[in-house]
Amino acid sequence: MEIVAKNVASQTVKVAASESSKQEVASVKPESVEIKAPPKVAEIETADIEQAIKDLEAFVKGLDRDLAFRRDESINRSVITVFDASTSKVVRQIPSEEVVAIARQIRDGLDELRAGMLLRGKA
Repeated sequence: MEIVAKNVASQTVKVAASESSKQEVASVKPESVEIKAPPKVAEIETADIEQAIKDLEAFVKGLDRDLAFRRDESINRSVITVFDASTSKVVRQIPSEEVVAIARQIRDGLDELRAGMLLRGKA
């Protein structure tokens, strides 16, 4: 009979066992797992971001579209809006206005919850 078990390192280990004596023939010890820190991500300079935005805007102008980049401080996110160059109508917004509104509602709800927790606390 063969028993299949998993150790803490998520590696499949086979253990032989005797059917008649029900004694374990081999014992398995979990191997040590080395935990590594995530790789470091290079910092992006503001000048690099501004240059990338200019390059992207130049590319999109050739597609008869305009781009607008803005920072919505209420949700602490960037918002990109794509306009039709000839009509100035919004073609697309990323994230959509609905998602931005939901994010604001969530933030407001969390702010109210935090304020309530402070008021209920004991001095």
